[in-house]
Amino acid sequence: MLATVQIASGGKAALPFDPAEPVHLATAGAIGLYYFDYGTDARMNADDLGDFYVVQIPLSGTARITSGAEEFDSTMTVASILSPGRPATMEWHEGQSQLIIRLARRTLEEHVQEILGSPLDQPLQFAPQMELASPAVCGWREAVELLEHEVANHTAITADSAAMAEFDRIVLSQFLSAQPNNYSDRLRSLAQSLT
Repeated sequence: MLATVQIASGGKAALPFDPAEPVHLATAGAIGLYYFDYGTDARMNADDLGDFYVVQIPLSGTARITSGAEEFDSTMTVASILSPGRPATMEWHEGQSQLIIRLARRTLEEHVQEILGSPLDQPLQFAPQMELASPAVCGWREAVELLEHEVANHTAITADSAAMAEFDRIVLSQFLSAQPNNYSDRLRSLAQSLT
């Protein structure tokens, strides 16, 4: 479900949504969408994400992210990617709101295996910083926004499990192509060999 989670202080509204009517959207198979709004400073340690990759896209404000040995500011131009098995600390600053995209690890890794035609020799890991202005990331975000629109409006496609599974595949494929990961070179080589 897509949910608005309010972390606010002083009676301040967390998002421009009616707090009595939080936004709820069903996940699309392997993909979950969530809105978070931080009305105050917040800190979270993510030692093990378990079965999910998490993309945190700031809609306003900033956060300080530590992922493994990397430390950077997440802004409206730089999102963060949290990968299973890589400890992370997030320090969200007052007034930050985010779109959180959760991607199922198993489904994403199986998708990579299917594309490569062989088992993975190591867990899939992504670069923790995502440059939101890059053309490939912009294309991926458009697919995510379309998915969000379809689910929010309960269009006919959301009732069709085969269509939603295909939508999953498109979003996951674009993510793999857009965001550097430890299989990027192999995926790129395979794509070039097929053209």
